[in-house]
Amino acid sequence: MENWDEITLELLQELVASKQVKKLREIFEEVNIVDLAEMVEKFTFAEVLFVFKTIKKEITAELFAYLSFDRQEDLIKAFSGPEIKSILDNLYLDDVVDFLEEMPENIVRKVLQNASVQQRAEINMLLSFAVNSAGSIMTTDYVELDEHDSVSQALVKIRKQGKTAETINTCFVINASNMLLGSVKLKDILFAKEGTEIGDIMDTDIASVTTLDDQENVVRVFQKYDISVLPVVNAQYRLMGIITVDDVIDVLEEEATEDIHLMAAIRPLEGSYLETGIVDMFKARIPWLLVLMVSATVTDYVITANNHVLVLLPSLAFFIPMLMDTAGNAGSQASAMVIRGISVDSLSYKDFFKVLIKEIRVAMVVGLILFLVNTMRIGIFMPSVGWTMGMLVSLSVYITILLSKIIGGSLPLLALVFKIDPAAMSGPVITTTVDAISLTVYFAIATTFLMM
Repeated sequence: MENWDEITLELLQELVASKQVKKLREIFEEVNIVDLAEMVEKFTFAEVLFVFKTIKKEITAELFAYLSFDRQEDLIKAFSGPEIKSILDNLYLDDVVDFLEEMPENIVRKVLQNASVQQRAEINMLLSFAVNSAGSIMTTDYVELDEHDSVSQALVKIRKQGKTAETINTCFVINASNMLLGSVKLKDILFAKEGTEIGDIMDTDIASVTTLDDQENVVRVFQKYDISVLPVVNAQYRLMGIITVDDVIDVLEEEATEDIHLMAAIRPLEGSYLETGIVDMFKARIPWLLVLMVSATVTDYVITANNHVLVLLPSLAFFIPMLMDTAGNAGSQASAMVIRGISVDSLSYKDFFKVLIKEIRVAMVVGLILFLVNTMRIGIFMPSVGWTMGMLVSLSVYITILLSKIIGGSLPLLALVFKIDPAAMSGPVITTTVDAISLTVYFAIATTFLMM
């Protein structure tokens, strides 16, 4: 097989059907395993089993890690004890834990029964950490060195531990009590003299996180220090594991998906859109829709309570949709900016007044422009309404923008105080809140100035 770019799903299935083992092994040794996993995912289960029984065990383990959870579950059910053990021996432990977290109890039990004593202990430890914590996403596959190791001794350890380590570019230095002392790059070891002690060339000023830290904090540490690997310690500063940048990319995708769902008033879901069932979709969407629909009763009440104003001044009704849309959009803009600031710039509730002042200043400028444009719009395109009405509608827009920006910028920060995800305080929630407020302001101004 010379041109690996021509590998297709049909070709792979043809090779499986004709049992051309040699060519299959060549392909799986040469072609990117991620691309192959996408094709294997579309195989029949019988074809998948043939591939796993044909190609090398270290390759099947890597392939296993890139398959969907449903495929992984089916494979574990079909595998014998030795086959499961082979998968465990060739998989990084964090990948094993990621897989087990999604599996039913009987699958977890079967996997653990075929793990070695050490593997079982490490897997149980990783599974014991809270979901979305640093401990739950770390791996225990890393290279550790002693501060008194010479360069030559360190290289021996790297050759031994590096076979199963997730990375050897950065090694971590510990003492006899397993306390983290520092880190040393492989490059520095290679260029140091053989008799040099690791303690003399290690970097002691290193960033770390604890096993209990939230994974969002882990992402922020990676972004702040621009690193590729991060040590995880316990309360006594003993080294427990490491987190690599590929794990952080998965966390970023997960957190972004969760925020997008929350901002759209959807309970966060795992898995892809096509793999998510109708029932799960329904359960994710209906709660917030019910809450928002019921909360709209406040808006209905405001309109009903001011029916007498609409009867006397029916032209007021023309501007209600515009006012509500403008208020909702203004609030959503502010909340989106603040939520982004919380995620990227580490904004906290301590910055409340800074955010408040900034949003007020922005609202004053934005509100003034909308006031002027809306007044001219009504004067030019709706002359029958009159300039007085136009001015009062525009004044309502100005005040509404001011309040909407304040509310939109404040709610995400207040959510932090009550330990609620700030993303939940966005889009639909903001819109529903400012709708009622904008109508209240609108009718109050109309009653005050037009019905005197």
